[in-house]
Amino acid sequence: MANPVIRVMEKENENAAISFGQTATLSGSLQKSIGLVVLTIISAVASAFFLADTSFAFLGMGAGFIGGFVLAMVTCFKPSISEYTAPGYAVFEGMALGIISMQFEQFYFGISAIAVGVTFAVMITMLVLWKTGVITVTEKVRSAIISMTLAIAVFYFANFIASLFGADFMPRTGILGIVISLIISAVAAFNLLIDFDNIEKAVSNGMPKYMEYFTAFGLLITLVWLYVEILRMIAMIVSVLQDN
Repeated sequence: MANPVIRVMEKENENAAISFGQTATLSGSLQKSIGLVVLTIISAVASAFFLADTSFAFLGMGAGFIGGFVLAMVTCFKPSISEYTAPGYAVFEGMALGIISMQFEQFYFGISAIAVGVTFAVMITMLVLWKTGVITVTEKVRSAIISMTLAIAVFYFANFIASLFGADFMPRTGILGIVISLIISAVAAFNLLIDFDNIEKAVSNGMPKYMEYFTAFGLLITLVWLYVEILRMIAMIVSVLQDN
């Protein structure tokens, strides 16, 4: 699941030198990031309570993912309107995540709360590693993370095409499934480093004010990906433990 924000950041960085008006600030980026995460959680809780156990659950989940995808593409093509599209993306993704989480809850009670906790723990850990300089996002590190992310995106796409013909390459149970999910989760976690670095670059390079929303949007994309993968991994771990 490649984060499209990475490519857009490179273009916006080139345009920063000719930007006018207000520029992005660290406090503004932090506020936007927290706001989008909170909006996603509110939307997820609402859909979990009002849609998950109804006949509209599948429709709601589909609408959430499709709506989120469309808004993500619009945001990447037009970052200057991210002030409006990023909150919309948060609402749609939250709607889908709430329904998915409740589906997992039917089999493993409390799993979504654990997944949320682990997701935020990973985010804080990566933030500390980045902020203290233990891991520095050099061009080589950035390229390596992007390459691994693109490889996973290709794997996802190939598996999706294969599933249309009745095949499925993605192990969803057992030790192999857990290992693959752990690797994907690790790559998603490393993408957080790029998100943090993007926020810092937007501020230090004097990018336009709307980049606060855009970089927060990029961070949210990664957090959504990380949460879903951790949710899957925990479910597989519990399943293996129960079988033993």
